[in-house]
Amino acid sequence: MNETAQLNVRCAADGDRPRLIRHAVDSFLQIYKIDRATRDDIIMAVGEALINAVEHAYGDEAHGSLELHAHLKDTDLEVEVKDDGRFLFRPSHEGRGFGLRIIKAIALRVEIDRTSGTTVRMLFNTRLSHEIA
Repeated sequence: MNETAQLNVRCAADGDRPRLIRHAVDSFLQIYKIDRATRDDIIMAVGEALINAVEHAYGDEAHGSLELHAHLKDTDLEVEVKDDGRFLFRPSHEGRGFGLRIIKAIALRVEIDRTSGTTVRMLFNTRLSHEIA
């Protein structure tokens, strides 16, 4: 693929949106024949970033937006997850708090910018399913 494929989503940041956006990302990757194992890893990392944006950007009474921008060129997939809130620390619960570690374990590169809201940029390497033996 020599051209850049893009997926852009902007919506309200509520509890149900991460699941819906993960489905959109999965469909986007299927269209470009990204293998199942790679898709599953990418969906897990992107899902963690989306959930973090919903849970940590806005207080219980404030609502804002959630954006996802994905760009696929050759085998490089760059995904940005953005919110326009401000980071809120939440009390940790047993079995939780691993989102950023999961993202960093899967992505080749992770950048976090908290200048205006929070933007998480992730770079993934993809494989086309017909290349798998």
